[in-house]
Amino acid sequence: MSFRPSYLLVICLSLLGTSYTASATTLDEASQAIAEAEALRAAEFSPGHFNSAKKSLQQARTLLRKGGNNPKVRALLDESADRASQASHASQAFSQNFSKLVESRDRLKLAGDEYTRDDLGERSEKEFSRVVEAAEDGNMKKAKREASHARDTLNAAQIVAAREQFSRPVAKAVANARNNKARDYSPKALKEAITMQKKVQSLIKYDPNAQAQAYALSQQGQKSAAHAKAIADQGIKLRKKPHLVEVWVDASNARMEILATALGIQLDSSLSSEMQLSLLKQAIKDMQGEYQAQLADANKQSRDLTKKLAKYEGDMASMEGELAAMAEIRLKLQLKREAEAKIKRLTKLFDPKDVEVLLTPDADVIFRMKTLNFLSGSAVIPPQAYALLDNAIKSIDIFPTRSVRIEGHTDFMGTNEYNQDLSERRANAVKGYLNQNMPEYTNQLDAVGHGEEKPIANNETSEGRTKNRRIDIILVAPRTAAEAAAQPEIGSN
Repeated sequence: MSFRPSYLLVICLSLLGTSYTASATTLDEASQAIAEAEALRAAEFSPGHFNSAKKSLQQARTLLRKGGNNPKVRALLDESADRASQASHASQAFSQNFSKLVESRDRLKLAGDEYTRDDLGERSEKEFSRVVEAAEDGNMKKAKREASHARDTLNAAQIVAAREQFSRPVAKAVANARNNKARDYSPKALKEAITMQKKVQSLIKYDPNAQAQAYALSQQGQKSAAHAKAIADQGIKLRKKPHLVEVWVDASNARMEILATALGIQLDSSLSSEMQLSLLKQAIKDMQGEYQAQLADANKQSRDLTKKLAKYEGDMASMEGELAAMAEIRLKLQLKREAEAKIKRLTKLFDPKDVEVLLTPDADVIFRMKTLNFLSGSAVIPPQAYALLDNAIKSIDIFPTRSVRIEGHTDFMGTNEYNQDLSERRANAVKGYLNQNMPEYTNQLDAVGHGEEKPIANNETSEGRTKNRRIDIILVAPRTAAEAAAQPEIGSN
């Protein structure tokens, strides 16, 4: 259990209607109480209590500088800590009772001024402040009524912002491809880009909160449009300079010859490109089949030798246990060696400042997402983190036989229940993004929230709390040889 400062006792006692007179609040305790309230976004969710706490603290500091009387200072510090505790409690309650509203507002905020229409942004903030004011006054009936109005305005603002952020880039890319005669040279790729454009427009209209999905569709649309334009550019070039067709064909044949030599086959130049490609694919398939057969034979020989060894030693049960333990150790070493080799490939995908890649004694690989920074009390994935998660998907594909566990962690600011719920929502948000972009892994993904229970740094410092607010994506290694053999290959290695 993490250590909590004494002012948290004030919170509990104030909620029970009991005054706290055992000891006077110190300046540091009052300051820390305000810092916790600020971390819980009290300035946004409980501004009345929060500003009152700051005012009392400032008055106490002024009296101390002037050498004011101690009873007055103590009263102000007690009042400051009490107001800060009320602000913390109110902020947590607000972010839980109005979580959907808070996250809709966070999505609009994270989209940025570039995509947000000024009038809708201003109106949604005014309506949101009415919800906060009613909730802070304890008028939940009014708060819920105001929340309904605020949601409608935020919904309209999000649609406008999402169109600018996700739909317009696809439309521009499609128009660019059309202007470069993609309709003539690459109709298939252009059609795919237009289909993605329509899908993202439809999604935004009916569910502007589905920003991760909108981002994925937008990226696919832009990629297809860029592909269509590249093909069209090549077609125009070949049309203007027909002699380049020979250069292009020779280069293509040379690439196929390199592959054929590596695979140990001969390609007949009189065959069509499609037939040559088919032969290369078959050669790769045959090589994979041969490798699997050799592996199966090696496993069979290993099992046979194990049985013989056990028989010759005379103590079958004991030997089987020892051999099983040796096999697990050997498996763990093998998995660690394989993971270490693959981790070297991951250095090209991740900046160490963004992601820390760890290898555990059990050969699990952990991607610690250091810059996946959620807003306090929110489970909305920041748009700038999408590229980071896309690289995580590429990394997961390098380990196609492993199951994936997403773990959410928080610092100790707030109650255990609040942090547990928040960590679960954040882990599930990341799981949802991965599911959307790698559906073949749907049954292999698990999301777990650990709240504040597994800190990796000192919660008493701001730097430590930042490190503890994290998402870990864990590629789980098989624990036994039988488990390893049973795991199917899922991704595209």
